[in-house]
Amino acid sequence: MRGIAAHCPFCLLVIAIVSLAGCDPRGPRHRFNGWAATPQAARLVDYRDFLRRQKVEDALPMESLLRSGRRWRRCGVTEFAVPPESAWANMVPTLAAVKQLRADGLLHGERTASAYRDPVFNRCEGGSSRSKHLANNALDFDLARATPSEVARLCAWWQRHGPALKLGLGFYDADKIHIDTSGFRTWGYDYTRKTSLCTRVSG
Repeated sequence: MRGIAAHCPFCLLVIAIVSLAGCDPRGPRHRFNGWAATPQAARLVDYRDFLRRQKVEDALPMESLLRSGRRWRRCGVTEFAVPPESAWANMVPTLAAVKQLRADGLLHGERTASAYRDPVFNRCEGGSSRSKHLANNALDFDLARATPSEVARLCAWWQRHGPALKLGLGFYDADKIHIDTSGFRTWGYDYTRKTSLCTRVSG
């Protein structure tokens, strides 16, 4: 390596760049396409067809809807997962809410961080034993540097539309949120209402 550096000072930089790129040279869509060709994705088409019949297929790209979680590498699971068929219907009302949120410019589907989780991965991910991800009713999103005004808009939307949608809105922090349709409620980092950013906004 010293010989390379002496004769080609830029070679080390090139090697470093190639090495870093080799850690994960493919984007999420490319990885999804590769995963979709594996036996683990056997029910992918059936799930997509089910969502199409429910008129929510266009709520999120499939590579976003099937994201297992942020810690998939650390936990040794696949980045994508098709939920059990018995839980497919649970995602329909949540996707209907997501369609409305996206139409109003409050969410971006490509920033989905987590959807269905099986019990083993949910524990590794740090999820609650009562997590709605286990039932395929929840989605986590990264908001990418959400400003206070954007959080206020989201909370105002939740207060207005949440009761009818049975929308649950949780904040892990200002940039990471949880959405489900298992009851109108909100919470913050410690899973209590008092730490929700919506409580602070309304207060």
